[in-house]
Amino acid sequence: MRPGLAFLALVGVASVPTAAAQAPALTVILQSSVPRVQTTRLLADGKFLGLMRSGFPMRLHYRLELWRSRSGWFDQFISETPWDAVAHHDPLADDFVLIRTGGSVTRYATADDLGRALELPYKVPIKVPGPGKFYFLCRLEVTTLNDTDLEELTRWLKGDVSPVVTGDGSIGGALTRGAQRLLVRIAGLPKLTLEARSETLNRDAGP
Repeated sequence: MRPGLAFLALVGVASVPTAAAQAPALTVILQSSVPRVQTTRLLADGKFLGLMRSGFPMRLHYRLELWRSRSGWFDQFISETPWDAVAHHDPLADDFVLIRTGGSVTRYATADDLGRALELPYKVPIKVPGPGKFYFLCRLEVTTLNDTDLEELTRWLKGDVSPVVTGDGSIGGALTRGAQRLLVRIAGLPKLTLEARSETLNRDAGP
C-alpha cells in the first residue's frame, strides 16, 4: 500500500466543524472507469483571493497517478498525467483571469465566478490496462507566484519554453528570480497541498 493518502492541508487543522466544512477539498470520482477530478471551496477562506487582489497570482499544479493494487506486495505505479492552471486578478479590468494548460484564457467578472470555474470537474483520459484492480491518486499543490513566475509559467502553458530552461536567459536574471521566490517563501505566503484517492476499479480478464 502507498502511504501518505491522508488529506493534507498546510493551512492548519480546523477544530470547529463549521470551519472544517469550509476547508478546500479534492476528490477523484470514477465515471464509466474515467476519473473526474474536482476541487471545491478553494477560495472559501479568502486567503488566495486576497493575495490575487494584492498582485500575487495563484498556481494550481495537479498530478493524477494510476496505480495497480497488488495483494501482499507494494502497489504498482502505472502512469501519471500532470496539468496546471494559473489564476490572477487584472486590476485594470477589475476581473479575474484563468489560464490553463494548452494556453486557454478565460476571464471572470467576479471572484464567485472564478470559484465556480475552479470547481468544475476535470475529466482525465487515462488508459487503464487490464485485468486487475486499479485506483487513481491525485495530488494538488496550490502556490503563490510573483510577477516573473507568472510571465514564465504563462509562456510555458502556451507551449513556449522559458529562456532560463533553454540556457538563453542571463545568470543575473535567474538569480533575481531565485531571490524573488525566496522572498515569497520568507513572507509566509500560504501554500496548500491536497491529496485524494478514487475507489478501486476492477478490470476483469476478457473471455
